[in-house]
Amino acid sequence: MEKANISKKPGIYIHVPYCDTKCGYCDFYSITRHDTRSRFIRALLTEVEIYARLPYSNRSFDTIYFGGGTPSLLTAQELETILNALNRRFNISPGCEITLEANPGTLNPQKARQFKTLGINRISMGIQSFDDDELKTLGRIHNARQARQAFGDLRKAGFENISIDLIFALPGQTAGRWKNNLEQAVKLQPEHISAYSLIYEKGTAFYKKQQQGIFHAFSDEQELDFYTTALETLRQAGYIRYEISSYARDPGLYSRHNYKYWNHAPFLGFGPSAFSYFQEKRWGNVRSIRNYIKTLEQRQSPVDFMETLDRPTLSFEKIMLGLRTREGLNLAEFESCAGRGFLQSYPQKTQALLDDELARIDGQFFHFTDRGFMMCDEILPAFAPG
Repeated sequence: MEKANISKKPGIYIHVPYCDTKCGYCDFYSITRHDTRSRFIRALLTEVEIYARLPYSNRSFDTIYFGGGTPSLLTAQELETILNALNRRFNISPGCEITLEANPGTLNPQKARQFKTLGINRISMGIQSFDDDELKTLGRIHNARQARQAFGDLRKAGFENISIDLIFALPGQTAGRWKNNLEQAVKLQPEHISAYSLIYEKGTAFYKKQQQGIFHAFSDEQELDFYTTALETLRQAGYIRYEISSYARDPGLYSRHNYKYWNHAPFLGFGPSAFSYFQEKRWGNVRSIRNYIKTLEQRQSPVDFMETLDRPTLSFEKIMLGLRTREGLNLAEFESCAGRGFLQSYPQKTQALLDDELARIDGQFFHFTDRGFMMCDEILPAFAPG
């Protein structure tokens, strides 16, 4: 079996805040006015320069991830400018995984070829659904035909690592529609599929509709049925679930960048609302394009807050993030971080999970079984610090 695509080298995240429209379920920072784009690019380059003067730049970075927002709205020239700056200022590893999030409605054959020429080698496409009615409910700018066309354009351009995002438990969604979405995704044979449950995040249009009684959330049992359908359908199609919501055709196709978050590996975030994590410190940028640009035009840092993670917080995050993955919690790493063994620290909780066959121990790893994964949201809070 191919070696898992996991690395503890640091990564780079670029938050591109621009979208054509704001989807009703999305709580990521994004804006629909594009008049600040040229100033944003200049500000971003200034932020890169600021970090390049700090000790972080001496490390070897092996992932670059363009998220948002809709990074595929950027022109090839804008993306090239950013990538050139990163390559000049940082030590970017050979074979670096460079991911671009893309909305199918923003792609065409020419753009696909341009992105490939730039050295982007992984596309994460937010299809969300192959049902046109569901796409309208979500407020997406593409339809199912355009999604399939965009996928084909990427393949013709030479992309051999494409991820598809799908969302389940949508308002009014039936089990049959969800099953069809999964089958449509599998038919395209992407290297990676992410299947997320819809969350009614506070402040979003969907949350307001739920509060007004227009949208109704599914019960835990119904959501579990959707999740089980995803697991069974994708597993039968040859996909490995390597994280609660993430599936890959083989371990070499895991999202190397996203694994950094689950593995507590360091990363630097650039752009408004972007987070960073390095040397047990976490910090985040201002969640405003205007303030982000204004601060950097004055050659000041756009960091809005910073915290040093204490040992109990770090230990809990090790548990919470590690148990999201197929590999599970590395017991030796936990003991090194927490100063005590995991099983010794939580003897009753861990034994109950083992007795109920919700978890197993394989060598140096404590990990959930299929049933444990399905109850993950109920189990993990029990390990939170007092």
